[in-house]
Amino acid sequence: MEKNSQRLANFANKGFSEILSEGFRLFFQNYGTLILPLALFQIILIISDTLLLTDLKVYIDTIGINIADLMTRILEDIPLTAQEWDLVSLFLLMSILLLFLQNLIGAIIITIAMCSVSNYLLQKLLGMNTNFYNSFKLAFNKKMFIVIFIVGFCVPLSAILLYIPAIFVFSMFILLVFTYNIEEINNPITEARAIAKGVNNKLKIIGVFVINFCIIFILSLIFNTIIDFFLNPNILTYNYNLWLAPSSRNYGMIILYQVLINLVNILLAPLFINLMTVLFASLKAKKDAGLQYKRILYSVNEESTVLSQNAGRFYCPYCGVLINNMKRFCPRCGENLSSLNK
Repeated sequence: MEKNSQRLANFANKGFSEILSEGFRLFFQNYGTLILPLALFQIILIISDTLLLTDLKVYIDTIGINIADLMTRILEDIPLTAQEWDLVSLFLLMSILLLFLQNLIGAIIITIAMCSVSNYLLQKLLGMNTNFYNSFKLAFNKKMFIVIFIVGFCVPLSAILLYIPAIFVFSMFILLVFTYNIEEINNPITEARAIAKGVNNKLKIIGVFVINFCIIFILSLIFNTIIDFFLNPNILTYNYNLWLAPSSRNYGMIILYQVLINLVNILLAPLFINLMTVLFASLKAKKDAGLQYKRILYSVNEESTVLSQNAGRFYCPYCGVLINNMKRFCPRCGENLSSLNK
């Protein structure tokens, strides 16, 4: 990364719209290389979910709770019997368990997928000569277990609490998929937190996630509408229920059905990591620019002279915004900058 500091510095001044534009450009440039491995991870996710959770899904269906009828009875003040309350409690408990397991399996596999290509994409973005196979192979090291635990386990675990803690954990640690595999970084967790520090930076990370989600959601909605137009959805649902039933269980057809309805997710699997790669480069460049300013400031005894030389242009070490004159607080993220002026 040090050899490419100049290339990385070019990303420091990019606005959010420029980051997105660069991310889409990176996506189209590397789509042919990334689609096969990342689509394979998506299919592995579908297979894992099908083999591990089908019985639980069927069991939840057999509980016999109709959410629409339940809400109607509650709104009409029709009391539930003790037996019905027991069934509702069991249904909610099993549904939460299913949601957690689905999120856990998905988060672990997607985290591994992002880790496997993150360093390759970053090197390509910085104009470095890199080989996909070697980069892919080197991504699988013992440090990856740290990323899997924090992003792949802690995020879905925190999602149980109404998703708000999950958003916080995600925005703070998602950049671990990059920092864990950079040789110059000794403590990837600390570095990831430092790069993501600041409200503005976290909003950008969440913004990339939301934009990626919206694109896939809209295209999936259009694609599934087209499927429903050409194929009878009632017949598909009927067949799918037959494949789910224990007496006529057909895992192969269940997997093919899930691949069909998740085809957009599979084809756009490389999008998020491409957008996040450009964002990571921009946030790291701003963070490094801020730290470089602090090192210069504290290494010179005549601080007033240094301030005079640097006061015209420096980056906030917390959010990376360009500040023309020394201020007590950052005008964007609000962090206290008085320590820089001691």
